[in-house]
Amino acid sequence: MESYLGKYAALLQGFAFNGYRPIFFDQATGATGELIVRHDVDFDVKLAHDMSLAEDALGVKATYFFLMRSDSYNPFSRANAEYIHSIHARGHRVSIHFDPTHYENVEQGFLEEKALFESYFGVPVTVMSVHRPNDFLKNCDAPLCGVEHTYQNKYFKDIKYVSDSQGLFRFGHPFETEEWKQTKAMHLLIHPLWWMYPNTKDNVDLLDRFVTERANRFQAHVAENCIPYRTRIPS
Repeated sequence: MESYLGKYAALLQGFAFNGYRPIFFDQATGATGELIVRHDVDFDVKLAHDMSLAEDALGVKATYFFLMRSDSYNPFSRANAEYIHSIHARGHRVSIHFDPTHYENVEQGFLEEKALFESYFGVPVTVMSVHRPNDFLKNCDAPLCGVEHTYQNKYFKDIKYVSDSQGLFRFGHPFETEEWKQTKAMHLLIHPLWWMYPNTKDNVDLLDRFVTERANRFQAHVAENCIPYRTRIPS
């Protein structure tokens, strides 16, 4: 049964009220009350930064995974790099959201992205999240080039995995699961996009709002960097 999301703060508070404690991937043992909070950042780094601030207010730390090759954002732009540094500096963890479909040689492609991320952000990559997993990674329980990934059994099958993919909990709200009722370990995947636009009618309305906001930001960027276009922007 599909279940709509609600508010992110209420979700985290519900987990806390039930006795869950947020942990990082390398702290997971499968013990009662463990909650891995994971964020795959598919479209916008600013939204991820805003979400991390909301988590700070609730005492929650999460792991954020960023695409290195994306048509949606550049993680190395000045603003986005500052957001990522800020997220890490406040105690969250940051790593790679790896898209294997870009590469014929998946291992070589991953090692190139890993080296780039570690060199630029000064953070070791010890676990990575997979974006659009191909058959090799989806059915591979071993680390990739010595780096663990989120589709390994201990994160994806041995504990309860819950995702807000497509902007809803397609297999029921986590609070309705037997695992939640028994406070069993959970792996919670949250995409910031779906939670940072309140008062939208539905997922399409939310996406329209996001696209409009991004267009406005890009328009301001063009105006800032191209004098002739500034006349199009209201002063």
